[in-house]
Amino acid sequence: MTPAEAYTKISMLRTEVAQHDELYYRGARPEISDFEYDVLKHSLADLEAQFPQFAAADSPTQRVGDDRVQGFKEVAHRQKMLSLDNTYNETELRAFHTRLTKLLETDDLRYTVEPKIDGLAVSLTYEDGRLIRAVTRGKGDRGDDITANVLTIASLPRQLSGAAPRVVEIRGEIYMTQAEFERLNAERAAAGEELYANPRNTAAGTIKQLDSAEVAKRKLSIVLYSLGYCEPEVVRSQTELQEKLSAWGLPVVEKYWTVRGIDEAWAAVGELDQLRRTFAYGTDGAVVKLNDFEQQRTAGATDKSPRWAIAYKYKPDTARTRLRAITIQVGKTGILSPVAELEPVHLSLSTISRATLHNEDEIRRKDIRVGDLVEIERAGEVIPAVLRSFPEERMAGAQEFDLFAAVGGNCPVCGGKIARVDVDTESGVGAAWKCQNYDCRAQRAGRLGFFCSRRALAIDGLGETVAAKLVELDLVRDPPDLYDVLLETLATLNLGTAEEPRVFGEKNATKLVAAREAARSLPLEKWLFALSVPDVGESTARELGRRHRNFAQLTDSKLLRAVLQRAALEDEKETQSPNSKKNPAKDDAEKERRKARRVEIEAELAMLNDGILRGVPSEIGPAVAASTLEFFASEPGRRLLVKLKTLDIDPPGTVMEAGVFTGKTFVLTGTLPTMRREEAEQKILAAGGKVSGGVSKKTSFVLAGAEAGSKLDKARELGVRVIDEAEFSQLLR
Repeated sequence: MTPAEAYTKISMLRTEVAQHDELYYRGARPEISDFEYDVLKHSLADLEAQFPQFAAADSPTQRVGDDRVQGFKEVAHRQKMLSLDNTYNETELRAFHTRLTKLLETDDLRYTVEPKIDGLAVSLTYEDGRLIRAVTRGKGDRGDDITANVLTIASLPRQLSGAAPRVVEIRGEIYMTQAEFERLNAERAAAGEELYANPRNTAAGTIKQLDSAEVAKRKLSIVLYSLGYCEPEVVRSQTELQEKLSAWGLPVVEKYWTVRGIDEAWAAVGELDQLRRTFAYGTDGAVVKLNDFEQQRTAGATDKSPRWAIAYKYKPDTARTRLRAITIQVGKTGILSPVAELEPVHLSLSTISRATLHNEDEIRRKDIRVGDLVEIERAGEVIPAVLRSFPEERMAGAQEFDLFAAVGGNCPVCGGKIARVDVDTESGVGAAWKCQNYDCRAQRAGRLGFFCSRRALAIDGLGETVAAKLVELDLVRDPPDLYDVLLETLATLNLGTAEEPRVFGEKNATKLVAAREAARSLPLEKWLFALSVPDVGESTARELGRRHRNFAQLTDSKLLRAVLQRAALEDEKETQSPNSKKNPAKDDAEKERRKARRVEIEAELAMLNDGILRGVPSEIGPAVAASTLEFFASEPGRRLLVKLKTLDIDPPGTVMEAGVFTGKTFVLTGTLPTMRREEAEQKILAAGGKVSGGVSKKTSFVLAGAEAGSKLDKARELGVRVIDEAEFSQLLR
């Protein structure tokens, strides 16, 4: 791989990992499994190691995932809250031990092995034994104050038992039991609402709600297992800490091991794997920690992770069953997705009868046929995936699956034509079949359900069942038509059958109407994402919303046209190379003409890049520009715009005006005297500047407060200008 190819790949991976971080930490709605995410992140880390010239302090491999959201007060941790490095194999676990033996100059190391709880990390501060604050990990040095929500957890004592330190930060995990998760999903199913994916995401989404009364309705739990700041020091090892946590009356892990050497640690990891399904909380791995706190301090930490601990991640649960049939579902984008209909099998505390097969190419690559024995995996999602078949046990006469033949060349829902399109698959870019009818009933229902989802407009109460019924009754064609459906109609909506009616009800209808009215005030980025514009994901919608005032400006965007113009110029630049081997010049005269044209192209590109496209991120590329402009110029897109105008819905963009910080990049470190970090960041953005997570030669200012860390040292080393809050305010004026 050349350096240029590596830089392109690194940039793509950083964007992709950052998008998944946003979905996991802030949205509590991951789209891929932990294993798939770790593969992406490890690939990025490997490339950064091979090409250190492209290292960046703000790379996702160098920082803690940020779970802060708007609406909560931001609080500094007395001691930084890190995340753990992880591994999926024994070799890497033993390499962790080898690194420590070299660092500590002894191979006589004692460890604790504890369950890795699948929940939301939290830090509790007790002063003189009384709980005064609960804070999320945030971005490591600062997190969200969620004290009011944590106080709804019945198992958490407000006062520690016995003697307690003057100040102590106790770290742990907030989780939801499987029983509570199933209770909530049963309620949502009865109301026709979208089901929650898994207990971890549900717990994370719950604890970040602004209304603690709503949080109290869902019975969250907590377990404590680690120590942050403590004054005076009361324990000297992880084992002593476990005993102290129990003595204080705090909920702790059911079982942990204190072992000597890596062989005993590996044996404990195996024992935990056999026990973990009996625990009240979800456990997706084992955490191996140096037991002695003094050795922990000697080992130290990176900006992201402690060197004295590692998480060994267990492989997701799997099961074998028989594939009875393959049926076809049509999603909101029109993609025809094959679904495995299985003989029911017990997996991860649930009975599974359906699983995703991704697409036809994946079925063929894995050689999966109807009637086969298959292995399925549940990696945290509602519908598990089929991993593989067992050809050696295949029944006679099993046929390869042909989707086109199975549906007779037409959409199984609307009967419209289908066509092959490129899609992302587990093994790269593949192909899938897509219904060409935008008004297909299945697509309409899918778009309506997504429109109301928590990631989009958060119109709670409208899940897949309600969406399908509204479309079936022709009450909704396009998602905004939901605003025309009367409360009385919603209240009497029958989600069942004539023989077994299941009425939506006035209470649910009232909640839905209130939620849809609240969505009117959401910004352009939310509406753009909610309307399922092709190629516009969540982060892309955010960037478009920051650069356009409203839909009118977006649909005739000079910026998007400039993106397309730049792409065309870059393509032309390649064809105009005087020394091109693919397209050689006919004679010297043509070479000169090409040289002259390339000079013109360079000038045009420079004008675009230094002008209208200055600071435009990679998310807004030519594919996004083309699909956005084409969609709103199409009949369905124009129809949506007319409908929004009729409803008097004109969501505003969060446009960044040119200001005193235009073209300037800031890095923030430490605690400011009167201004919260989030407030300072907003002031920088409003004045046209950017905020970065790491200091480099390109950094314009480091805004430093009390207890500034390594970023301040880095700024001084590089000669970057350091300012305090007073100077920052002066610059703003």
